[in-house]
Order: sequence, then structure tokens, then C-alpha cells
Amino acid sequence: MRPLYLAKPIASLQALSSALRIDVHVLKSTAANIDRHYHPHSVPKKDGSSRSIYIPSIHLKKIQKRINRNIFDKIKYPDYLFGGIKERDYVKNANAHASAETLIALDIRGFYPSITYEKTLKIFKFFFKFPEDVAALLTDLVCLRGRVPQGACTSSHIANLSLHEAEYHLVQHIRNKEFTYTRLLDDISISSKKQINEIQIQTLIGKVRKMLNEQGFKLQNKKTRITSRKNPEKLMEVTGLWLNRGQARLHRQERRLIRAELHNCEKLSKLSRTSIDYHELHNSLSGRVAKLTYLGHKEAACYRSRLREILPVYDDNEIHRTIKLVSFLEKSSVNDRKKYAYYAKFHQVGYRLNILRRTQSGLANKLAEILRTCKPPLNKEELFYHEII
Repeated sequence: MRPLYLAKPIASLQALSSALRIDVHVLKSTAANIDRHYHPHSVPKKDGSSRSIYIPSIHLKKIQKRINRNIFDKIKYPDYLFGGIKERDYVKNANAHASAETLIALDIRGFYPSITYEKTLKIFKFFFKFPEDVAALLTDLVCLRGRVPQGACTSSHIANLSLHEAEYHLVQHIRNKEFTYTRLLDDISISSKKQINEIQIQTLIGKVRKMLNEQGFKLQNKKTRITSRKNPEKLMEVTGLWLNRGQARLHRQERRLIRAELHNCEKLSKLSRTSIDYHELHNSLSGRVAKLTYLGHKEAACYRSRLREILPVYDDNEIHRTIKLVSFLEKSSVNDRKKYAYYAKFHQVGYRLNILRRTQSGLANKLAEILRTCKPPLNKEELFYHEII
């Protein structure tokens, strides 16, 4: 099955404006000044290099979230696609290959930069069947300097659709051979429940390479991994998860690192639980323990319990800052309270009160009473999706 758009095509710029609840002139102005609405950010990769991502402004984020809700969320995606799709994450992608005997893991080279303006325009014109002016404006709003930027909330949907013309033919062929195919953005995995020989493996890789080349993409050859359950020394791995024992699991080495970090966090907690570094370490570790819980590792409950015993707290400076933030929100104007920035700050202060409550519950409760008097009049849903821009 190929991806299917289940709604009627948006037939005009005015119809697009109505669907997004954004004035056409605002859409055009934003598109014409798109560079001003992105902030570059560097993220370290496992190999020591860095990846450039581009964070959209709040204004552009609102527009792109409305594009997601009113256009991309109306797509029925085939079951072989994962990532950026509700209830289809990297764990479910890995578990699709849980009973594999042979696994082929492939990576698309420079995936996001390879999704050009022209490819994106074709998606809006020929997949969605939007007229030229609607397709062009939407493409302007989701691209940056002629490419799909990594970091925008629309980009994963475009990534899922970037191979829509040819991928489903390949998937059907692979399934007819009783193999399993999945793609999580730029990671392609093919598995077999039986051992398969080298000729079959190279034939499969060749077909994937041919399909990608025809669509303007290339394989990252050095990242191609062929593994087998018969060879436990070389782990069967899908999107960073280990499959040698069936269901997706974290590698033993990563679990050891989490255990060591927890031990280190417990040691540091005896020195100070108020420093910024300690707060960051505890929050990061909490996220990694949540990953263990999601994957069903038995040690997760114990680790969570130990983390609760050493929760971060605030020193006098942070307590004073929290009081000032509550006072600032209390004095804010009615108009300011209708803005997303206020909404975000309000909930950030609520988070701070939860930390304060660990050591000064009376003060935290008093500040919470003040906070209740200056709640944002609009919820997140209304701010992002219903306010006319």
C-alpha cells in the first residue's frame, strides 16, 4: 500500500488560509522572509561530528503545526513507515524485525539535504494534488535555502513522503519474497525469518540502491550492516536497539553506562543537589531510565526508585528567582497572557514550583495560589491551532 491523502485537495490560497486560520498575506510574508524564522543549532553525533538542525521561531512553528494538523495528519501511512507518525516510533520499528534470523540495516546518505525544494513541490502538486500556487506557498513555508531543514516539525512528514512514488513497489516485491521492510526516516531495515545467502542479500541491497538512485537519493555504504542471529558477536541492531534476544532491547554496554551514571549521581547528591549541573544530570538520567522502562528492562523500577531519593532541589538564589518569576507573571497584562510566550513561561514556573515543593511546601503552595490568579486564558491547543493569525 502507498501513502494515501484522505481529504479533498486545497483548491486555492484562500482555502489554504481558511484551513490554517492564517491570513494569506501573513503566509506570503513569512515565506518571503523564511531565513529570519530559523535559528541554527549544532547537535553532537555519536561519531564525534556534529549535525546542523534549524529551530523555527514560535511564529513559524505555529504555521507548521497547523500544516501538520490540517494536511499531513490527514494521510493514511502504510505500515512499513515509522518516525514522525503517531504511535509508530523507533521501538515499534525495531520490534517489526523481532523474530529475524538475518537483518540488513541501510542508511540513506545526507537524507534531509537531499530532499530538495523541487521534490517537496512535487509532493504538494502530485501527491496532494494541490494547484501550483498553493503547492509553491506550502513548499516555501517548509523549506529553507532549497532544502527540507532538519528541526522543523513538518520535515519528518515530508521525509516519509519523499519516496512515495516508488517505495511501495519495492516493498511489495520484498514482501512477496517473505521478507520484512521498514523505514524510519533515513534508516531502512530488511529482515528475514530464515537465514539467507550472500547473493540474496546483495540482490536486496541492489534493489534498494536502484530505487533510491531513481528518486535522487544514495545509500551510505559505510553504514550498511548485515547481521545474523547465528553470529552473536556482531549484534543485530535496528535504529540503535539490540535484537539478538528477540524483542528490542538496549545494548548491555548502554545499560552499564546508565548504572554507572546513577551511581555517580548518587555520589554527587551527597555534595549538592542544588547546582545546575546536578539538575541537568538528574534530568538526563531520568530520561534514560524512562527509556529502560519503555523497553521493559527489569532494572528500570529500581533505578526510578533510587532517583526519587535524590531529587534535585533549589538553593536560596533559585528560590528567590522563582518568587520573582511568579511576581512577574502576576503583574503581566491581559493581552500578554494571550501569547504563547506567556503560556510557556507560566508552565515553566509551574515546573519550578514542583521542585520548590520538595523543600518548602508552604511557600510553594502560597506561590501556586498566586499563579492560579494569572492563568493563561487560552490553552496550548487554542494558541497553536485556533487563534487567527
